[in-house]
Amino acid sequence: MNAPVNIRRLSTADADFEPQFQRVLHWSAETDAAIEDRVAQIIDDVRARGDAAVLELTARFDGVQAASMAELEIGRAELLAALDAITPAQRRALEAAAERVRDYHQRQLEATSRSWQYRDADGTLLGQKVTPLDRVGIYVPGGKAAYPSSVLMNAIPAQVAGVGEIVMVVPTPRGERNALVLAAASIAGATRVFTIGGAQAVAALAYGTATVPRVDKITGPGNAYVASAKRRVFGQVGIDMIAGPSEILVLADGSTPADWVAMDLFSQAEHDELAQSILLCPDAAYIAAVHEAIERLLPQMPRAAVIRASLEGRGALIHTRSLEEACAISNRIAPEHLEVSSAEPQKWEPLLKHAGALFLGAFTSESLGDYCAGPNHVLPTSGTARFSSPLGVYDFVKRTSLIEVSEAGAQLLGPIAAELAYGEGLQAHARAAEMRLREGVAALSAPVAFSVRPVDRSNAEAVMKLQVAAGQRAFVSPVDRSLAQVAYEPCGRAMAMFDGEQAVGMMLLYDVRKDEEDPANQLYVWRLLVDARFQKRGYGRLAMAWVVDEARREGYAEVGLSHVDKPGHAGAFYEKLGFAYTGEVDEGERKMLLKLEGV
Repeated sequence: MNAPVNIRRLSTADADFEPQFQRVLHWSAETDAAIEDRVAQIIDDVRARGDAAVLELTARFDGVQAASMAELEIGRAELLAALDAITPAQRRALEAAAERVRDYHQRQLEATSRSWQYRDADGTLLGQKVTPLDRVGIYVPGGKAAYPSSVLMNAIPAQVAGVGEIVMVVPTPRGERNALVLAAASIAGATRVFTIGGAQAVAALAYGTATVPRVDKITGPGNAYVASAKRRVFGQVGIDMIAGPSEILVLADGSTPADWVAMDLFSQAEHDELAQSILLCPDAAYIAAVHEAIERLLPQMPRAAVIRASLEGRGALIHTRSLEEACAISNRIAPEHLEVSSAEPQKWEPLLKHAGALFLGAFTSESLGDYCAGPNHVLPTSGTARFSSPLGVYDFVKRTSLIEVSEAGAQLLGPIAAELAYGEGLQAHARAAEMRLREGVAALSAPVAFSVRPVDRSNAEAVMKLQVAAGQRAFVSPVDRSLAQVAYEPCGRAMAMFDGEQAVGMMLLYDVRKDEEDPANQLYVWRLLVDARFQKRGYGRLAMAWVVDEARREGYAEVGLSHVDKPGHAGAFYEKLGFAYTGEVDEGERKMLLKLEGV
């Protein structure tokens, strides 16, 4: 009689559910220090000795003696021979799966990975250029198991993306070359295939040797040595992800035959002892039925020992209060594979935010996704589905921003960029933007619909809605107070600033020539206010450009202004426009002057 399967039975109604649940989820991604040290040595050796190191390490770890790297490369003829050697049923299965995977990723390419661009109102072109990577490396596990499906899932998206060269590496312990894997490489479009594996294969792809070409990105699963090597070479090359143990979570409403769900849990547990299989269900009787099916079906499985170890070590059958609660728990787990085994899967799908892949409905077994449904089976594990995605076409392209600024656009964007650059203390950035302006400060208003108008009945309502920015209230009075002040000053005038028909600010100007006590040939900027909603868009500079032009038109010799000497004052802004401090201070305000002769 077989021993019972001691898989955890939890209930969200239990007082100790949370600590029990955390024990189920716990898995350490930390790698063994000895593995890390050995991998570092292997990578350094391959970098230093290239092909010689790869040959030596392949002989040591895989038992494959080769006099040269040429003996470890599989040519196109051998790949085609492997395709001919497999059974007709195997070939049909591989070709059907490849066709579905290729079709899916072609649609993905159109939806996510095409270049685009547009021109804005001033003729500036903006967009994104999408280009495929030049060369990628795909790692295919070998040894105890052969994975032709991994070849399809890694190589086909790269081929669809337009990658120029696909270099495949696959270990062949004791020289055993798997015909299914090689046939899959032929169908999937691998350009070159090397029978090398482990950390030495990753290092060869990342740094290149005399024979193995250096790639731009490495994808594909492997053992702890491969994962460690991928982590170490990241930055030298791109990688897809660092995969943890395989996972499945089944969210069930009790409508699917219990045997089906038990077998779906087995489908991931049979990968290895650290794989995780979890059932979430609000029906206690159904959970008991699934448990019974596990006990009954397990002895029939060739990998029963591995499945048992996985279910007892990291598996769980969890009774929830409702399917809504089950969805919430699933989001916390963020599983690699999530089956919604329900009569109404579309009802629950909107509640599920985090999963590598969603399998909707009783007939959608996870195994179909592994082989032939179409979407990629390289998925985020260990909760990383919270922030990462399945392998796809988008992993084999890169995006480049496109910017072509028109002359008119430079006049609009230059003042904005310069203002921000000066604020960051990067004067060269600011000057580079300013050098492209047509004629300096005086010409800044030309490319936008900027205008200055006297405040009158036609625009007073719009002007009254202007607001002082929060950081400027210590320096600038509100609009109503400013208008009240200028109303009683014969030498003053209020001017509204517009962009099109949108009021963006206001100025108070003072004609010093009319001052009875101390007249001078000067136009004085009494107040400058840019609405809080329109800060950092260059309107302050445009306004001052208009003032300079106005002063010239009216024959003034200079433009004057002053500011309160408090932190955050606008003195630096005015200095950039050519104003200089006079050294005078009047009622706490420092005076500045711009001489118009030669400006």
